[in-house]
Amino acid sequence: MMLPGEIYQWTSRLKEPELKELMSSSVLLDYNKGEAIIKQGSLASQILFIEDGMAKLNLEEGGRDTTFSFAVNGDFIGLMCSFVKKRLEFSAIAITNSKVRIFDRDVFERLIRENGDFAVYIVTMMSELTNGVVHTLISLSHKNANGAIAMLLLSLERLFRDVKVVLPFTREEMAATLGYSKESVINTLSDFQRDGLITLSGRHMMILNKKALQLIADKG
Repeated sequence: MMLPGEIYQWTSRLKEPELKELMSSSVLLDYNKGEAIIKQGSLASQILFIEDGMAKLNLEEGGRDTTFSFAVNGDFIGLMCSFVKKRLEFSAIAITNSKVRIFDRDVFERLIRENGDFAVYIVTMMSELTNGVVHTLISLSHKNANGAIAMLLLSLERLFRDVKVVLPFTREEMAATLGYSKESVINTLSDFQRDGLITLSGRHMMILNKKALQLIADKG
């Protein structure tokens, strides 16, 4: 079975019959820009994987909605919660038109039990995700507009797999996505351009200094 190799590398640990069973038990759904893929508080009953597009992950607490991460094609959504049948404590909103593959959790679990190589790969992936989430949650309350926008630009670079990016939303939409004012977004992008991190013309952007952007995303 032929799959897009770059985003489905994790399936290389599966035998051909296992892969066929997993894919035949799945369904591919389309989500429009702005549509909820996951609602906060819903039960984690399936395995969600973005085949194409981009989503923001939000945490609502105390009446405030905060974007703490982004998921792009090749990312699982809520994988760490999917095997404990708990409620998801975040929401996922499509910020571009997106395609999401939904896998049958029972089939996924059985393949983990029966295929040791696949199990080790998934456990390693989940450990890396956990480490990333812990780091994000530690810095979440301290993240400013610079850090949030840097994180978004790096996610777009992952989505397009290129340092040249066509922004899929306006400055207003970017501000709404991140929870900052339009002026903050415009000023931050101008600062990034002035400091030689990016070039920007309309919606066309090129990342010039990915390392510096990553540092801002981590520390901002």
